Amino acid sequence: MTDSLSLKARKKTEEFILQGILKAGDKITERDLAERLSMSRAPVREAIRELIGVGLLEQISARQIIVRQLLLSEVKEIFSIRAMLEGKAAASAAERFQTVDLIKLETLHEDMKRVAGSDDLSDYFDLNIQFHKVIHTVAESPRLMNLIDQVMRESLVFRSRSLADYENIQKSIEEHEQLVKAFKAHDDELASILMARHIEGGFNRLELL
Repeated sequence: MTDSLSLKARKKTEEFILQGILKAGDKITERDLAERLSMSRAPVREAIRELIGVGLLEQISARQIIVRQLLLSEVKEIFSIRAMLEGKAAASAAERFQTVDLIKLETLHEDMKRVAGSDDLSDYFDLNIQFHKVIHTVAESPRLMNLIDQVMRESLVFRSRSLADYENIQKSIEEHEQLVKAFKAHDDELASILMARHIEGGFNRLELL
């Protein structure tokens, strides 16, 4: 039971970071997070330990934990690695996409277009993650998927900032549109190029200053 609660605590904390509720540099305490999640401190303590392990949180002293702040060089490296890994996944997926997978991807794409103008972008962020995960799953490479997941977690802190305004979201949607077309055509080379550009574009859209 404790394991399932700690997993729930970890996922909810990741969502808070993704949605910008918890921002880079914010202090994290077991007590405050437990109250926010309406949980006891034991599963929250384990969730914090795991999030430190994957690099989303950072322990800077015995009693102080913060949402990790990354250097610009680290962020650039993370997105560069993501571009390579997700480009590979897109190429593999393009060869394997079946009609049912394409319908799922198109549905997510249309849902993102529908919620793009909302004041609350949490739905868009969730759909965006689902969109990418469909591609990773269709690629049928568990090791590659695990590597992508690990790198994506590190970039959670910045993802909401790369989609912080309407113009950036529309650009991302246009890039998704082109990816869907490449997958429909089963064009692995084009899918790889478009995905790499999409991830690199995400870095360029970051509001780091």
